[in-house]
Amino acid sequence: MRRFANLYIVLFLADAGLSLVDELLVAASAQVPFLASGRYAVSSAVIILSIVLYACLGIDRRLPKRVFLPMTLYISWCALAMWPLSGVVGHEALGLVAAAGQVLLGGTAILLLRGLGGQTLLGAEQFRGRLFGWRNTLGFSAVNLLLFPLVLVYTGMAVADYYLEEQTAGFLRLSPVGIYMTERSYQRDAKVVRLAGMMHIGKEDYFEDMAGSMSSRGTIILTEGVTDQDRLLENPFNYSKLARVIGLTSQETMHFDGRLVDLNDLDALQPGAGGLGKPDIARADIDLNNFDPQTIEFLNVLGNTLFSDKPLAEALAEYNAWVKDNMTAERIAGVMADILDKRNAVVIDSMVRTLKRYDTVIIPWGAMHMPAIEAAVLEQGFKPGAAQERLSLDFRTIPYAELWHKWSAATGGG
Repeated sequence: MRRFANLYIVLFLADAGLSLVDELLVAASAQVPFLASGRYAVSSAVIILSIVLYACLGIDRRLPKRVFLPMTLYISWCALAMWPLSGVVGHEALGLVAAAGQVLLGGTAILLLRGLGGQTLLGAEQFRGRLFGWRNTLGFSAVNLLLFPLVLVYTGMAVADYYLEEQTAGFLRLSPVGIYMTERSYQRDAKVVRLAGMMHIGKEDYFEDMAGSMSSRGTIILTEGVTDQDRLLENPFNYSKLARVIGLTSQETMHFDGRLVDLNDLDALQPGAGGLGKPDIARADIDLNNFDPQTIEFLNVLGNTLFSDKPLAEALAEYNAWVKDNMTAERIAGVMADILDKRNAVVIDSMVRTLKRYDTVIIPWGAMHMPAIEAAVLEQGFKPGAAQERLSLDFRTIPYAELWHKWSAATGGG
């Protein structure tokens, strides 16, 4: 066990040093490929050994917990992208912060070891006692059992945040407090594009602040909203019901104060003619008749289950049963192509056209659309500028007790 523990210390310090050097080289735009490969190999070994060593702390009473607990827990935190610190520190700097923290922690561990036995690594004298002790194992197990639900929730939120940030290019961020939406500005000469990530439900003051920040002369707002000219939807979506259940409001309540214009008349439009300090507003979305019939069927199932007046438990069961029988990987890809790709193409084309007549174009669209729209903005030669976050959903204001009672009543108390 002593050799294993010392091997872990050596690899921990090697990983810390390699990571710090590699991150500094990346910051200086002088990354060395073989160094990055070596760092990855060592880091992977340290992550695996951290799991094993953590379990050994509950078996071998001789292992000094004040040395190894911080080290193993820190590696676990880094493996979860250091959430929620990852939401405060930029992605470019997060690796450097993690490496610097690991170097500091490794140095502290060496100081503790020298205080225990006067040596840099664990000596043989520290392993002369009994390996196993019931008091150590039972106490370690009890603490872990008590903390397991919290660790499970934390891990779930950290993984969810990582996935959502990847899918939305960072326009949506999950924090312990709630969900934050990001707005970013991009500039090219005198032209400005503002991308505001949105979600369908949120706090009322979030939507009010969003709408109020978009009132300016010489600006056009390209709004989203799929139309249904042929009445293909059997039960139109309404997010207000879901929003009210959790004490929030829906995006439908957000109203921009400006002049409604039609992009088909773009050549005849006079920017700023709508009044002092008021923007023009244009819908830059498509109609449902552009969707594949299978996508229409899926949307109708959604509308007739999750967005219907049926009890939530019944609606979920019906929806899940239909998905299990009908949704294949190919069909899911087709639905996403309709809901995201086709609509992205329309708003991107609208942005390019309106930039010829307007100095500022604002696109307040769903966060899932933002990666493609942002990529198109950068391809037009725009440079990233200022960014700001808004708290869209506050976990502290959700009526959990009321929701639990409603759910229990809907499921018959089961």
